[in-house]
Amino acid sequence: MPVSPLMLRFVKDELSRAPALAERVVTATLAQLQQPSKSSTAATVADRNAQQEAIDALRRGSKSFGQAFVDSLQALVMADVQGFENPAASGNTTVAGGLQLMDETRVEADIEVSRAAQLIDSASEWELRELQTFTSTLIGQSHVSAESNPLRPSAYAQALWDACCAIGPAPAQRSVLLRTAAVVMAGQLKMCWAAACTRLESQGVTPSTYRTVVLATGGPSAAPAPAAVTQKFFEQALQQLSGLLQSRSTSASQATASPAMPASAAPGTPGAQRFALLQETLVPDGVDPHIVALLSRIFEAVLSDEQLSADLCGVMAHLQTSVLRVCLVDGTLLDSHQHPVWLLMNRIAQASQVWPQPGDPRSTRLLRLCESVASDIALATQPSSSVFTKGLVRLETHLSEELQQQQALAEHTVAALTATERREVLQEDLSQQLAEQARPVRMTLRLREFLTQVWARVVTESILRYGGSDERTASALKTVDDLLWSLQIPDHPQSRQRLLALLPDLLKRVRAGMAQVALPELQQQAVLDDLMAVHTESLRPGERASTREATPQEFFQRLRNEGPSSSAAEAAKGFADSLIEVCSMDTVPAELMSDVAPPEAGSDRPIDAMTPGSSCRWFLSGRWRTVQLLWRSDSLRYFVFASETAGRTHSITRQALVRLVTEGLVKPVSATQLIQRAVHRVMRDLAASN
Repeated sequence: MPVSPLMLRFVKDELSRAPALAERVVTATLAQLQQPSKSSTAATVADRNAQQEAIDALRRGSKSFGQAFVDSLQALVMADVQGFENPAASGNTTVAGGLQLMDETRVEADIEVSRAAQLIDSASEWELRELQTFTSTLIGQSHVSAESNPLRPSAYAQALWDACCAIGPAPAQRSVLLRTAAVVMAGQLKMCWAAACTRLESQGVTPSTYRTVVLATGGPSAAPAPAAVTQKFFEQALQQLSGLLQSRSTSASQATASPAMPASAAPGTPGAQRFALLQETLVPDGVDPHIVALLSRIFEAVLSDEQLSADLCGVMAHLQTSVLRVCLVDGTLLDSHQHPVWLLMNRIAQASQVWPQPGDPRSTRLLRLCESVASDIALATQPSSSVFTKGLVRLETHLSEELQQQQALAEHTVAALTATERREVLQEDLSQQLAEQARPVRMTLRLREFLTQVWARVVTESILRYGGSDERTASALKTVDDLLWSLQIPDHPQSRQRLLALLPDLLKRVRAGMAQVALPELQQQAVLDDLMAVHTESLRPGERASTREATPQEFFQRLRNEGPSSSAAEAAKGFADSLIEVCSMDTVPAELMSDVAPPEAGSDRPIDAMTPGSSCRWFLSGRWRTVQLLWRSDSLRYFVFASETAGRTHSITRQALVRLVTEGLVKPVSATQLIQRAVHRVMRDLAASN
C-alpha cells in the first residue's frame, strides 16, 4: 500500500483511540458474558465452566487484555501501512531449530479469528464501505479499493485473539472470550468508523467513487457459470458461436458477407484495428471469414480477462496473429481444447496466478520468458502447432526450474520434517510392537503407557542417534525384556534373588531413558512409585535373605535416592543437541498427540491429489493466500508450500490441512481456465445481444 502523509496521520489518529475502544469492549464483554441467555440452560457443564473461567480471567486481566489488544492492533495496522507482513499473519508458528510448522491447533485458532473477522465485517459492512471511500482518497486513488484501508476487520479480530491469549491460557476460554468480544467489537466499530468518516469529511477529504459494473442483459441468470472444459463442451461451444455469428451476419443483410466485428472492437479502438488488419492481410480467398470473427472475439475476451495482468495481456495480443495463421492451415485448432495453442495460453495464465504479488521476481522472470516465447512464435516463417508445442516445452522447463530453486531454498525445512517424520513412523512401529509384547503382562495403566509410549520414544531416539546395532540401542531393548520379566516373576527364592540383583542396574537404565527423552520429573516419580509397589510385593513372599540388611521398602528408597549415572546425564545432553527436539516443539507432532477424530468422508482426496508444483489458495489470517506445494513427506504427514511472498514457506501438518479443506478454506487458484472463460464470455455477449 502506498504510504502518504495524510494516510499516516489518519492511521495514527485512529490508533490513538484504540485504548478507549479496548476499555469499552472489556466492559461490554463482561456484561454480555454475565447476562443469562436462553441457550445457557442447554449448555453443557464444560461450556458453563469455560464461560465462568472466561469471566474470571477477564476480570483479573482487564488491563492486560486492553494492552495486548492495543499493541497487536498497532503492529498489524502499521505493518499493513508500510507494506510488511506481520509475523502473526504468516500462518506459521516458529518452533525449535528455526522450523516453522502450522499444526491443527494453529489452524483452529486461525479459523476462530477468521470467523470473528467475518462477523465484524458483516455487522459493519456499510460503515466499512464508506470508510474505504475516504481511505482510497488518502492514498491518491480515484476509485475505491478495499486494500486502501489498513483498519481491516481481520486486524481487529487478530488483535482480539492476541488479547484473549494474553489472559486466557485454555483454548475453551479463548474461544468464549473471542466470540463474545467480536460481537461487542462489531457494534463498537460501526460507531468508530462512522465517526472517522465524519472527521475526514470535516477535514475536507472528498470520498472516492465505486467503479460502475455493467452486467449483461437479463441479469445473473443470463450468465451461468462456465461448464468444465471437456472436448464435447469445447466443440459444442465453438459450433454454437459460429452459428450465432453466421445468423447475425445474415440477419444484418451484410451483402459483402464480411465477418461480424466484435462488439468490443468499436471503430477507432485497438480491437478494431487488429480485426481490420487480420481481415485484410491474413485471410485468403475461400476461407470462411467467420473464423476470423470467432478468433477475434475469443482474443478480445482474453485481453479483457480480469485474472490476467496487463503485462500478460500484451503477450496474448502478440500471439493473436500467429494463432490465426495456425488456424488457417490447421483445422484441428477449433476442434480440440487440447490443441497446443490453447494449452500454451492456458498455461501462461495459470502460471501467472501462482505469484500474484507485484514486484515478485518469480513473476518478473515468468513475464520475460513469455515475452521471449511470443516473439519466437511471431518470428516463425511458417507458424504451426509445433511452434506452440516448443513454446509450451520452454514454459514447462522454466516452471520446473523455478520449482527446483524454491525447493532448494526449503532444503533445511524439508530435512527437519523428514527427520521428524522418520522419528514418528519408527516410534509408532515400536509402540505397536511393545504393546503386543506387553499384552499378556498384568501392570498398572501408568506402567503400560510408560512402556508403550515413553519407552518407545527412548528406543526411537537411540536408534536415530546411534543406530540399530549399537550397544546402547541393544541396552534399551533389553530393558524392555528385563522390565516385563520383573513385573511377572515366578514366586520362588531364586527369582527373588535374581530380581534383587537386577533392580539396581534396571532402575538406573530406566532413569537414564527417562532423562534422555526429558520426561517431566513428576511423571518420572510416578513411574518409579508404581515400579516400587510392584517389586516390593514381588519380594515379599517367602523367606527373607539371612543378612537382612534392609527391608524391600528401604531397598527401593535407597535406589530412588541414588542420583542418575554419568551415562544418563550424557544421554540427556546428547538428546538436547539433536536436530529437532520434538518434545520442545510449540506445535506438537503426531507422536505426542492423542488420536483425532477422522475427517469427513472425501476430505482427504484433494490433499492426496496435491503434487509438488501444484497450487491452491487457502484462507488464513483474514485473507486468501496463493501457495504452491514444494514437498510432501512420504507418508503425507507434512507438507511444505511456497508462499506468495518470495523467499517464504509454509509448513503444515496433514491434520491442519484436512481441517482447512473440511472448512472450505482451500480452493483451486482458478475454477476455470483462460480459454474456457473467454469462450463463455463470448457466448454470453452474443446471447445477450441477440
